[in-house]
Formats: sequence, C-alpha cells, structure tokens
Amino acid sequence: MNKNCAIFLSHKKVPAFRTFISLLLLLALMSVSAWAELSIVSDVTGRDSSPWERIELIEDDDSHFVAEPFHLKSRHNHSVILKAFATNKPHSRNFLLHFAPHWNKARQSVPVLLVHGAGDNACRGFCHPFSFDLPEGGKIDKPGMMQHLVKNGFSVFAITFSHPHGDNFLQAQQVANAIARIKEVTGAGQVDVVCHSKGAMSVRIYASDLGAEYPEYSWITPFRKDIRKIVFVASPLKGIDTAFRYYMYNFTVKQQNLAAPLGPRSMVWQGMYVNNENHNRLFPGQFQMLHNWVKDGIALSSQSYTADANISRNALYKGGVSTLLVSDGIDRAIQESGNVISSLNRKGLDPSITCHILAGSKQSIDTIKLFWLEIPVGEFADSSDGVLFLKSATYKKGLTSRGAKVASVKTLDFHHVGVTVWPPALNHITEVLRERDSD
Repeated sequence: MNKNCAIFLSHKKVPAFRTFISLLLLLALMSVSAWAELSIVSDVTGRDSSPWERIELIEDDDSHFVAEPFHLKSRHNHSVILKAFATNKPHSRNFLLHFAPHWNKARQSVPVLLVHGAGDNACRGFCHPFSFDLPEGGKIDKPGMMQHLVKNGFSVFAITFSHPHGDNFLQAQQVANAIARIKEVTGAGQVDVVCHSKGAMSVRIYASDLGAEYPEYSWITPFRKDIRKIVFVASPLKGIDTAFRYYMYNFTVKQQNLAAPLGPRSMVWQGMYVNNENHNRLFPGQFQMLHNWVKDGIALSSQSYTADANISRNALYKGGVSTLLVSDGIDRAIQESGNVISSLNRKGLDPSITCHILAGSKQSIDTIKLFWLEIPVGEFADSSDGVLFLKSATYKKGLTSRGAKVASVKTLDFHHVGVTVWPPALNHITEVLRERDSD
C-alpha cells in the first residue's frame, strides 16, 4: 500500500473518510439504478435496419407507462419499423433509437436527434419521405433529412415513438431517454434536436420541465440541460383547432375511417347519432395540442360553413347541439386535456437553449379532382402551411418566456411536409445547426 495512503487511513478521520466513500457509492448506485430502468431489448442491423446503421429497441420499465390503445390505421406497418418493434402495437414503455451511418465518425461535434410528427416514423419521415415504406430493393432515389445531415458531417440519430398519436408527456420521457442513450454512446454532453410537427410537443415538455406542473406526470425526468439547440420545423407552437373548426373534416374522418381525432362528442352518421368518445381516446397527443384560434382573431371562414345556417358550425366550435352533432366545444376539450399549449407557453423553455424556427407558407397540401376541376385542399382561414396557421408555427413568445433565445425565424414557400424534404429547407436546417447564416 502507498505510504501516504496508509498514513491517511490510520488518521483519526477514517470514519469521515468512510462516510465520504459510502456517499460516493450511494450516488453511483443511484445513477446506475436510474439507468437500470432502461434496457436495450434488441437491435437490428444490416438489411433489417436499412438505411440506418443500427436500430435499438429500448425499454423504460417505469410503471407509469401504459399500453395506449391504437386506431386500426395507427398501427405500425412500415417493414423496418415492424421488424424493430416486433409488433404493430408496441407498449408506450418502448421506443426505437435509430443510428445513422457514420454516427461515430462525424466531423460535427454535437450529435443531432430527429423527432418525427404525428402518424409518422423515423424511416418515412427522415429517410425516404416520398414513399411510405422502404422502396423495393432498398434503393432510395429521393433521400431525406437524415442522409442530408450525414453528408454534411453530422452524427445523426432519430427516435420512433411507440404510438404515432400518443400522449406527449410519455413521449417526452422517451425523448429524455433517447438523449441519455446518445450521450452514452457518443460521449457528448449535449445534443441538438430537430423536431417536426407534433414531435415538438414532447421536446418542449422535456426542455421546459412541464411534467413537474402536472401531478400525474411529476415522475418525468427533469431537464438535464443536455439540449444545446432546438430547430422547430412546422411545429404547433401555439396549437391547432382543425377538428373543431371544420365540420367537413369530421365528416371525412368518419367516411374514410381515418386515424385522426374528431371534434364532436357525437354526430349523425349513416342516419343515426354515433358516439365518438372511444374513438377520441385513441388520440391523446392530438387533444393536448388544441388552442382556441377564434379567440386569437382567426375567425371561422367560409370553409367552416354548414348548410343549416351555420348552427352546426357554431355548436362544433363553441359547444352545443344541432341536427348534425353534439359538441362540448374546443374550450372544454382544451381543459380536459390539461391546457397543455397554454402551460407550455407560460412556462417557456430552459434559458440555456437556443431555438430556430422553420415554417411553411404554402397553403395547398393536396388537390381533389371533381370532374375537370382541381380543388385545393389545405388550411385557408389564415396564412398557413396547409395544416398549421403561420401564427402558430412562428410563435416565439412561448419559447422565450423564461429566457431561452430564438436565434432565427425563417419561412419558406412549402407546405407542412415540404419543409422537411426540399433542399432549401434542408440546407437551412444544416446551416443553423452549424451556426451559420443560411440567408
């Protein structure tokens, strides 16, 4: 034994030294215990993970995670995602962490985590955005954001949530878990996050410590100051109101049995009133994004008109009964879902974070052919990206209310999905991650 060490151990302060060592061991055990709640259940590589280098199935065994119910059309059907999850209805305790090629050989020092939006996954959203599944033979003619960032020297990761429309607080915990795993494998102290659409909700909840304000979510990991910057792409920073703004939207959801929330509590369908409550339980994350835009000055437009002198239109948004529907109104739905958008905007992000906002301004997201006519489909009540009002996608005040910085706000003439795929958008994202002026 080293002489100095022997002298120290023989000193009268040995009990204090032992206490110190015990505390260190306790802290180490607590740290191991916190990580022990996460386990890598399995991983896929090679052709099974293409175009990713590896995909890990990770599980958080916290008892607060629940088995969220799935709409038939919300179940995972992407071939790579199915193989990685090993089920089309994974439990909310599970998520996929995708490792891009060359993730451990990057020129850029800060890893990037990509977070997808509603009804999506990391493969379709960030690898082959023009096809719902991996193209035949695995060849991707039009690659996505992941390949673009890798080409520019970034270490890229992505998350796929278990539920495409799930609870944003549960998904916030999985974002925290994904970042912890990225830090572990890369040795980095922080990550940069690029989030699209609904994906911004989980990122904001984690980065603002919002779980602490909700007793049922107080168990969520507090923000560890491990996000350096966030790029919000077509994100509902001040919420949405589509399901309560348009009766015809609800009619279309029923007609096509779409995986989307409904505004009315019940509505006439095929000659009888049908209760929508069970259907809406399948979309908790969507209801957490609601905001009353009529109160904020965006009136119900001609797109919202109903043939009964707008009785159904008004009942749907404000609450009431008509010959077509029964609705509690958007304000009641916001309250029952926890006033999440309002809480996020009041709380603000951790002041250590720098934000960048990228929004779209193309209002038409599709067209419907009616005989020789082509009718545009999109959000036309106010400036929008076809889904989100521009006033929502560029809303800064809720991000900065605690001191976080918004370093840039950029609008491009693309629709809600186009801002994740077209070169000008990808180039802008690349440059703000590099901290250069993309203009």
